[in-house]
Amino acid sequence: MKTVKDPNKKDSPLIFYIFYFVVFFGNAIQGSFLTLYLTNAGLPQSTVGLLNGITQCLSLIVLPVVGRLADKAPTKNRVLCIELVIAIVTLILFSRAKNIIAICIFRVAYSLFFMPIASVYQTITMEYANKNGWDYGPIRMTGTIGFSLMALAAGLGMNKNISMIFPFLIGSYVLTFFLALMLPESKRVEKPAAEGTEQGSDAKRVFSILKNRRVRNVMMMYFMYSFATSLNNMYFGLYTRQLGGTMTMVGLGSMILGFSELPFHLGPGKRWLERIGLERSMLVVISAGIVRWSICAITKNPWVMVFTMGLNGIMLVPVTIGLVKFLYDNAPDDLKVTAQTSLHSSISVAAMLLADFGGSLMHTILESAGMDPIKNQYLLLVPIFIIVLIAGYSSMKKGEKEESAGFQA
Repeated sequence: MKTVKDPNKKDSPLIFYIFYFVVFFGNAIQGSFLTLYLTNAGLPQSTVGLLNGITQCLSLIVLPVVGRLADKAPTKNRVLCIELVIAIVTLILFSRAKNIIAICIFRVAYSLFFMPIASVYQTITMEYANKNGWDYGPIRMTGTIGFSLMALAAGLGMNKNISMIFPFLIGSYVLTFFLALMLPESKRVEKPAAEGTEQGSDAKRVFSILKNRRVRNVMMMYFMYSFATSLNNMYFGLYTRQLGGTMTMVGLGSMILGFSELPFHLGPGKRWLERIGLERSMLVVISAGIVRWSICAITKNPWVMVFTMGLNGIMLVPVTIGLVKFLYDNAPDDLKVTAQTSLHSSISVAAMLLADFGGSLMHTILESAGMDPIKNQYLLLVPIFIIVLIAGYSSMKKGEKEESAGFQA
């Protein structure tokens, strides 16, 4: 006899804590070591940037498509599991590729199936967090802990053999797949009949979120954050090694990056970010970036590069918590994943695309001029961030004046 679930009984978040702890293993390995693997395989730094750019171009098509598929599928879980299986298969093929062309093909294929995964599991998590009154922050924090521990472990494991990246990655995604099978189902929500069925109406409903001035302001600053973070992901390991650091130091830097989030997931840091709101939080993100990239530009010590990762928490948490929650709460019920992939992920991808192509071009120009290409790209980020900070602050103040005038009227 089938047991009927009590509708008043709340679910346990335990499986989500475990899932986030494990799924971030792959993030730590890819973010810290994939660029190093590609350069070690013989690809020039400029080619790695170009390859990343091609991936981003294709993902601008793939991300919204996967988002729509996830929203229209009987369950979002099914799409998540299929993505994981394909990512595992492409990783196995990637690991066996020996020539440059094959390496490039499978690197692109793997990334195209890896990138949409986060939007799907984040949406599933937000659905159950809202339904059961859970706080998304601590769930995301377990991923941060998993990221930090795996970054250090992978750094130690790959210190002598960078090819160990594949056993680490494949193992992490196999475990993630089995945990994904255990997540509670996130079923399809039917489109409200009142919305109509005209062509393009889904896109219009998603992008109507951008009519809000505050959302546009936040997205502008988020674009800049994503652009600089993409450059740092591309160059951190290379520059740390260039300054005399080791693979273990690269892993330690990624561990510090992960643990730097903890004060802003819990305690005073969390309460402070909630009190100042998402828009002001993004101003803090840009301000922290000015300090961070200035240090990276002037240091000659690899240990200083490692510890700059400690500034990541105050930059990343408003993006990973505030922005994800905001888009989920404001998106139509039947387009939750589409909103994350079309707005959050696509803006991030567009920023990464600029970083990959622009970074590769700037790398070539600076290198031709006899200048250190990585050091000077960090230096160029500083005035750009100052301009974005001024623009963001001015927009926020203008909005506050308009709201104040409207209220008095």
